[in-house]
Amino acid sequence: MASPQRNTSSEGRSRTTMTSRQQLTVRTAIYIAAAPEQVWKVLIDLAGYRQWHPSMELLGRSDGDDQPLREGSVLRLRTNRGTALELDFEVTVTEVLEGSTLAWQGGDPEVFFGRHTWTLTSEGEGTRVVNEETFTGAMAEAVFAEHRHTLETQYAAGDAALKSAAENPGT
Repeated sequence: MASPQRNTSSEGRSRTTMTSRQQLTVRTAIYIAAAPEQVWKVLIDLAGYRQWHPSMELLGRSDGDDQPLREGSVLRLRTNRGTALELDFEVTVTEVLEGSTLAWQGGDPEVFFGRHTWTLTSEGEGTRVVNEETFTGAMAEAVFAEHRHTLETQYAAGDAALKSAAENPGT
């Protein structure tokens, strides 16, 4: 019942796994030739996503855009920007570990729920970023079966865009 692994390139990789009947995970990883502090700065600048992220943007924050990101912040996001699958949704930030972990979650736990985590670790002179989202709920398997490839492609594109923004600040 587990989904096969998928590798996207030597720079980044994508993997999909089914960890239980209704819990599915998309996981990508990429090496970024920038210090974790620089990658973190780009990752937590949610207002800046519109400039560099290919499919996601911040629409608003419960605690104001000028406040530091913190656990409990409610974010209104748009994903699949400019496509037929465009969707606005809210998530609650569940973890902010300076320079290493950003996590949020949202949805209806009984129907369709996502937990998204970015983990940054120092690797050589750069940063390894693991980008992972786990989906649960009654509709998770059906939605995942229909959109798995799109999700993997979008996560890998988001990773590549994060890499470019962190390695080339100010461009």
